[in-house]
Amino acid sequence: MISKLSGACYAIWSMVHISNINTIIWIYYSHFHSIIKHGIFLLGNSSNSAKIFTLQKRTVRIMAGAQPRTLCRRIFKQLEILSLSLLNFTIYNQENSQTNSSIHNTVLINFQRSTFYAGIKTFNSLPPILKILKNDEAKFKTALRKYLNTHSFYSVDELFMCTDDL
Repeated sequence: MISKLSGACYAIWSMVHISNINTIIWIYYSHFHSIIKHGIFLLGNSSNSAKIFTLQKRTVRIMAGAQPRTLCRRIFKQLEILSLSLLNFTIYNQENSQTNSSIHNTVLINFQRSTFYAGIKTFNSLPPILKILKNDEAKFKTALRKYLNTHSFYSVDELFMCTDDL
């Protein structure tokens, strides 16, 4: 997956000087984002997530024409790109998810490494106002996107530690 993402990053880099920002964002979503989205679905809670986030930050820096060490939070907000794609899986698979209270106290380690567990844990870390909207998918997606764009989390751990509401 890392090599595919590197290739997508290169594709964006090669097009950034001859295309406008809307085209670059389209290339990002069609190449880079789609790889992340499918990779998370297939691999679940990947051990390569730190490398994936690093590549994603490099890619958005290229898209914005920023220097290699520029902080990306502002760029994520400006381009309206979410830095966490795991939540997309949670959105589309709510009906398969359970809340932590419905899972036995002793959870198998394999389950904890699965995409379903990661989705449950992520959903449970969201502010209560977002969780209330889970049954209205359109409102939930809109509110979730706003929340994630506002905070521009770099990692899942940052999301878990966040105590801010919308």
